[in-house]
Amino acid sequence: MKYLISLCMILFSLTAFSKQDELDFKAWEKTGSWGIYDSKPDSHFKPLKIKSYKEGYLPSFSYLIKRFNLQNVNNEYCLIGYKWNKTKDRDERERIIVFWKTANYLIDWDLPDGEDDHRYKAIIFSKPFIDMNESVVPYKEAEGAQALWAKEGVMQIIDDCELNGQKIRIKPSEIK
Repeated sequence: MKYLISLCMILFSLTAFSKQDELDFKAWEKTGSWGIYDSKPDSHFKPLKIKSYKEGYLPSFSYLIKRFNLQNVNNEYCLIGYKWNKTKDRDERERIIVFWKTANYLIDWDLPDGEDDHRYKAIIFSKPFIDMNESVVPYKEAEGAQALWAKEGVMQIIDDCELNGQKIRIKPSEIK
């Protein structure tokens, strides 16, 4: 099973990157959007330096792993936090992105406040929770669509996470 999942991940990567010539990064940049957001963040940060996320990632990710029935393989993640500074047009905001490599999902994760054990399950309701096999297409196809994401933007986030994010591997024996 783990070999099948690994093969699928490799094939998706090859497919995604072999079609880069179909992507229009210049048109994407002209939109002013960045990643899955309406603007480029001012900075990035390491989410696991925040106590609640450091304590919450394993229960949250374990919940996802079980929901997707992937508890028999190593699960690979990349996390990165983004910050937009306050301006006259917008408030300060921070977002945390989880790239779940094993299942090929991109998740904008917001861990709810509180001490309730069920708060870790809230990750399944994250918006967006992007299935990259189903919902990511070249910008030209995604423009104006409500349920599709521009591959150019998704690739920006994945590349940035690989360079600046925190990598996590959860082995089957570590799942809570």
